[in-house]
Amino acid sequence: MKSLFSICAIAGLFMMFTPWANAADGLPVPPYQARYEVYASGFSIGEAVVTLAAAGSDGYQMRSDVQPNGLAALFASGRIQEQASGHIRNGVIQPDQYQRRLDTGRKYKQMQADFDWPAGQMMARNDGEAATLPLSLGIVDPLSLQLLVMSDLKRGQLPKQYRLVEKIAIKTYQIRNQGEEILETPLGPLRAVRINQYTPGKTRMTTLWIAPELHYLVVRIAQEKSGKEELRMELRSVERQR
Repeated sequence: MKSLFSICAIAGLFMMFTPWANAADGLPVPPYQARYEVYASGFSIGEAVVTLAAAGSDGYQMRSDVQPNGLAALFASGRIQEQASGHIRNGVIQPDQYQRRLDTGRKYKQMQADFDWPAGQMMARNDGEAATLPLSLGIVDPLSLQLLVMSDLKRGQLPKQYRLVEKIAIKTYQIRNQGEEILETPLGPLRAVRINQYTPGKTRMTTLWIAPELHYLVVRIAQEKSGKEELRMELRSVERQR
């Protein structure tokens, strides 16, 4: 279950503020439901379903559901669920609420962040801890960050860092664009933009491959430490929602 929690977390880490020009308020990419296979040490250990939906004229909702499958389900029960909701105002993604739940049947962990934009602050809770944090444009939650990355790449304006709330702190992650490559996927060969997330001085790095022809959907995520891959998540299918 620890591996599933890690891949769920890194999925959020990639996904700064720059409004997209000449676009009406609304989703920057079409709504979708994407299914991913989760791997650890080369073996399939679970699956993830990520959805994006519109909520009214300027709102959005995102959900992620990760759970073990096959033999992994014999050793790790439970699931990880994330959900985020927010609005897009003047082209800027502004989350309203984020929740993450880990339920194994034996233990239950929960993180929640409530964004109060008029007051310029957020309330973050993680299990028994809580903190009131300063809030400014560009700070998002892990799920809303995915939407922000897709929007930034669509505009060709990927920043050098992102800021998001994680547990009860606001963290900054450095971003590096590694160019494009062709990936072999269940959907066929796809041209993908390769992006690294890293912290200077650390040995852990996360890499995302994002496909422009799929409206900048994430098609692969990999986490490595000291040059050795630990976790990977790969797209199996995607359905566009109406």
